[in-house]
Amino acid sequence: MPAEGGAAQTVGEVPGVVPKAEGGLMGIVASPDFTTDRTVYASVTGADENSIVALHIAEDYRSLRRDRVLLDGIRTADRHHGGRLAIGPDGYLWITTGDAFEPANAADDTSLNGKILRIRTDGTSPDDDPIYSSGHRNVQGIAFGPDGTAYVSELGHRTWDEVNVLREGADYGWPETEGVEGGTGTAPIWTVHPDDASPSGMAYARGSLWIGALGGQRLWQLPVEAGRVTGEAIEHYPGEYGRIRTVELAPDGALWLVTSNTDQSTWGGVAPRPGDDRILRVDVNQ
Repeated sequence: MPAEGGAAQTVGEVPGVVPKAEGGLMGIVASPDFTTDRTVYASVTGADENSIVALHIAEDYRSLRRDRVLLDGIRTADRHHGGRLAIGPDGYLWITTGDAFEPANAADDTSLNGKILRIRTDGTSPDDDPIYSSGHRNVQGIAFGPDGTAYVSELGHRTWDEVNVLREGADYGWPETEGVEGGTGTAPIWTVHPDDASPSGMAYARGSLWIGALGGQRLWQLPVEAGRVTGEAIEHYPGEYGRIRTVELAPDGALWLVTSNTDQSTWGGVAPRPGDDRILRVDVNQ
C-alpha cells in the first residue's frame, strides 16, 4: 500500500485540452489483441449524439483512423456523459453512460443513457439489447475484481456518491433514489459525500478498489472482496495533486493516476499547477 506520507511519482504530462462543441474523446480501452489488430475502443461525444467507435492505431503510434462505429444513439449534453470503457473478464466491452443531465433517461428503458451497456467488440449485443443495468446518474469508473465482480463508481447530486456492484437487469434507483436516500433500486455497497469524492476512474488492486476523486481531490482506497466492503475506506493525497480523473492498473502492479486540473471544471475545480496535467505512479505493492 502507499507508504504513509509518501508522494506519488510523476511519470508524464498530459497536454490540457479544451473540449470542442463538435465532439471529443472520453473513455478509451485497448483491444485484448492489440499487438495484432492495433485496435482501441473509444467513447466519443459529438454535437448530436455520443457513440462507441473502434480506432486503428498505426504501427508507429503516430496516427489513427476511425475503423467503425460499434454503437450510436447515446444522447449527448454538456455534462453527465459517463463514457468509461473496460474489457470485462467475459470478453465483452462494458460502457458507462450518464443521464445526459436528464434524470428521467436513467429510468427509461428506451434510452441508452444512465445505463451500463455491454456489447461484443463487433458491436453486437446479447439478445440484441446492450443495456446491462439502469438507474445510474453518471458512472465514470468501472473495475472488475479477481472473481469477476463488476464494480462502478457513480457521481451523486448533492447528497451521496456511491460504489455499486453490478447485477444484470438491476435498477440502481436514480432519479428516485440517491445513494441511501430513497427506497428504490439496488443499494450501493459504499457511499461518500460529493465534497469528499465526486468519483471518477477506478481500478482494482491488492484487495481494494482505488477511486479517483474530482471534487474531493484525493485517491480513495476501499477494501472489498466478492462484492462486499471489508474495511474502512482510506484517503490518500487529499488536496495534494488536485482533481484525479483516471486510475489504471499498470503492468508492474502499480497504479497510474491522471490529474484533471486543466479541464475548466466548475465543480470541484482547482487552478492548474506547474506541470499539469500529470500522470502519476503510485506503488501499491509495498
